[in-house]
Amino acid sequence: MSEALNLIRQLNKQDRLYLETYFAGAPFWLMEAFQVLRLPGNKTFITEGDPAKDIYILLKGNVVAEEHRVKDMTYGFIRFAPVEVFGVMELMFEMDVYQTTLAATMDCLFLKTSREAFRKWFEHDFCAYRMECKKVGHYLLEQARKERLYVLLQGVERIYLVLYKMYQNYARGGSCLLYMSRKDFMETAGISERTVTRTLKGLEEKGCITREGWKIRISEKQYEMIRELLEDKLYTFE
Repeated sequence: MSEALNLIRQLNKQDRLYLETYFAGAPFWLMEAFQVLRLPGNKTFITEGDPAKDIYILLKGNVVAEEHRVKDMTYGFIRFAPVEVFGVMELMFEMDVYQTTLAATMDCLFLKTSREAFRKWFEHDFCAYRMECKKVGHYLLEQARKERLYVLLQGVERIYLVLYKMYQNYARGGSCLLYMSRKDFMETAGISERTVTRTLKGLEEKGCITREGWKIRISEKQYEMIRELLEDKLYTFE
């Protein structure tokens, strides 16, 4: 058995089933072509503008997409948890360079292979291609909707929305554990440090979140409490 398949079978049920479906039609030579890559936190592994020559599959850890085009400023605008495939969007849209800078925010485990090896299989596998189309489409729509909402929402409500969406995207077994610093919230929601500190403290006092340093845990019950806070402001936010 290849090391890639062995690692996939060790994942939690939801992530394992996703990748087993994704790679159901993959040839054995492709699974053999994957290398295991371990990266420490704060390590950039894709830089915007570099040749898009590799595909990365996030199995464990968290990744942030960073914006560096404004001088002396780094803006983390979206965070990813397993399972995510990086580099495939550039392949689908026939882009020769990476479009986004990506960095590990904690210790991460990836599968990595060359774009060319991945392409030989991916472009002929309808199931995997369809799964990626759905994910890329959802991502682009979500980003556009988020930008419109953030123009209209106050800072406190933006934090509610960030936590609500993080639970929706990354909860496993009725619980979501986030690794987000004060700076992460400032960048994601576009608000001040003071607003972040005050809002998170208030949410913790209300029992809407549980904090362990900058680890934030949200249970299903707490998720519903955050949802109720948003219902006072939004007609719909699915």
